Amino acid sequence: METSVVIEEQSQIAQARRQALAVAASCNLSEELAGRLALIVTEAGTNVLKYAGGGEMFIRPFADHFSEGVEVLVLDRGPGMQDVSRSAQDGHSSGGTLGFGMGTIARMSTMSDIFSADGRGTLLFSRVARPCATDKYIGPAERLTVSGLSIAKPGQEACGDMWAERRSGGALWVIVVDGLGHGPQAAEASAVAIRTFHAASPDDSPQDVIRAAHVAMKGTRGAVMAIAAIRPALGVVDFAGVGNITAVLTGNGEVKRIGSSDGTVGYSLRIVRDQSLTWHPDSALMLTSDGLSTRWNLTGHPGLISRHPSVISGVLYRDFSRHNDDATVVVIKGI
Repeated sequence: METSVVIEEQSQIAQARRQALAVAASCNLSEELAGRLALIVTEAGTNVLKYAGGGEMFIRPFADHFSEGVEVLVLDRGPGMQDVSRSAQDGHSSGGTLGFGMGTIARMSTMSDIFSADGRGTLLFSRVARPCATDKYIGPAERLTVSGLSIAKPGQEACGDMWAERRSGGALWVIVVDGLGHGPQAAEASAVAIRTFHAASPDDSPQDVIRAAHVAMKGTRGAVMAIAAIRPALGVVDFAGVGNITAVLTGNGEVKRIGSSDGTVGYSLRIVRDQSLTWHPDSALMLTSDGLSTRWNLTGHPGLISRHPSVISGVLYRDFSRHNDDATVVVIKGI
């Protein structure tokens, strides 16, 4: 589950900086990298407060086959930027200040990006990371990037939505599960599904994993879920879903919504079928729980699909979350 720091006043910037340093310590980042992270959070918080009137900041650890460290996402619904590239330059300011903020963030970050639309808000993405030393083979599945957000319903301490990934047998496996209702019992049901997912054999299909989860989840309140196994070397994604997890596959100039079977895993499971679809080098798969509007689309966000999965998931959450339920969005693509 993700937690955000709401930035509505100056004191919350200091709160975000303390949280960033705590996450950096948990990741064993060096003092130099932790200092860079603190500066990024301070500059980002100052900018979102001054120019957008406030926003949300997510600070979380990340790790992949190439690097590990801390990721920062800052979301706002402010006026946006008319010229992102100019705003990111040192010395440019729309508020009469020196304008060092955006340029400083880019320099201090290992990786960063800004997605903004005039009148629709801005998303800032930044990572501070160290390289991973590994002698493992890095194949096509390992080169796919996956990122997501799971946010509890406002007022709830436990999130009934969960997602996970694993890589085995030349495939990237991803699951999104939404325990019925919300709160601790929904989270318990989802946790059983996640454990079943991680215990599955590489030879299983997505529907095999769902059926195993159905047995394991007897006695819980049940869940809806979707599982995808992407095999980029073969150009294939296998998918199975039960319930109302929204799945959208893009690639080769096409956008396809993937249907799921009716039912509730752990309670009432009817027919579950694997679907095999084509995975292109430019493909992206987006999975969302019903905490987001089922009518979400990328039509009003030109260029978003080309960005990092963290940027895509953050914008989708910001613009389509219902804010009356747990919400999850996960994005998988090559970068």
